[in-house]
Amino acid sequence: METQVNKGYTFFLKGSGSNAVLLIHGITGTPSEMRYLGKSLNKAGYTVFCNTLPRHCSTLSELKKVTCEEIADFCEKDLKQLKKEHEKVFVGGISMGALVAAHLAYKFPEDVSGIIAFAPTLFYDGWALHKGKIFLNLVWSIPLLRNAIDIREGWPYGLKDEELRYSIERFYKNASSREFSKKVLLFGSPFFPLACLYQHRRFAEVVKKELFLVKTPILIIHAEEDDMTSPKNARYILEHIGSGDKQLVMLDDSYHMIVIDKQKDLVAQETLKFLNRL
Repeated sequence: METQVNKGYTFFLKGSGSNAVLLIHGITGTPSEMRYLGKSLNKAGYTVFCNTLPRHCSTLSELKKVTCEEIADFCEKDLKQLKKEHEKVFVGGISMGALVAAHLAYKFPEDVSGIIAFAPTLFYDGWALHKGKIFLNLVWSIPLLRNAIDIREGWPYGLKDEELRYSIERFYKNASSREFSKKVLLFGSPFFPLACLYQHRRFAEVVKKELFLVKTPILIIHAEEDDMTSPKNARYILEHIGSGDKQLVMLDDSYHMIVIDKQKDLVAQETLKFLNRL
């Protein structure tokens, strides 16, 4: 496929059928978090593409420069390219990636045949977040502070799977903000810059205004115990999206990173069930 391919763990899996799935990883994340799901969908015949988002899998200073507009435009090009070569294109994303999927369906309803929203994140209200997050609102409007604050990813890192969590924890705890290890390509950034959180927040406000105009079928999958974003996020989208074909699946043994956590096989099964009926 001829498209703009970013560096990192970008993957393109050619399927045996005529339909494709564009997967979008989360902000500060990496395509590797979508690879297990991508392989599962590809085995079922779907072409799957997950590109490294702009300025990701690089340095922390580069990551801080990314804007929500830049991410949306980048994913738009990937969607358009897939649509040239496939009969139907479905878009699935995790966290902010889920919002990008909904945004693409709003802008290009004729190009997006279905949305899969994995742990959609409109606001960070999970049980594991520090209560001091309420003070972040005081610095949103101050670029100097916004660009200076880096929030180190903390326990449980979006994972209920203890073995996987331990592997990631060892990397995150020893990570330096000055120099990233190559493991950032596998695990994502060990820091969540406030600048990125600000971009996510800006984009969430945009998507909330677009939801009622989105008529595309949607599957929402969220964990009851999501440590970063409560089920309130999933219910908000379910209640406000304009689609008449909408479904919410709640998971009982996962945290935020549902595409790689303990119920990743169930996530893949529900996703395939949704795609195959459209």
